[in-house]
Amino acid sequence: MVVGVGNPKAEVMFIGEGPGEQEDLKGEAFVGRSGRLLDKMLEAVGLSRKHNIYIANIVKCRPPNNRDPLPAEQEACINWLRAQTALIRPKIIVMSRPRGGLPYYFARF
Repeated sequence: MVVGVGNPKAEVMFIGEGPGEQEDLKGEAFVGRSGRLLDKMLEAVGLSRKHNIYIANIVKCRPPNNRDPLPAEQEACINWLRAQTALIRPKIIVMSRPRGGLPYYFARF
């Protein structure tokens, strides 16, 4: 299970679709190849997952065969993500894969 990582008082929140294999093994969001790239890009603009951003996923568990989360799986986790967002109260939300999650996330926010 991958809940999220970063500063809970962050003004910027990144939301991914779901954890991959590396994230699932470590229990931390965005730690695989994409996570290393994200860290480099954040560092280039003066941001850090440890200091001033928070990272979460729509679903908290890796779907079988690393497939995209099904609508039912998103439904099962979306209120958890909404609660995280309400507690963190970021000024900016960045969706890493908006094609599937963005409309669903904001549909009933």
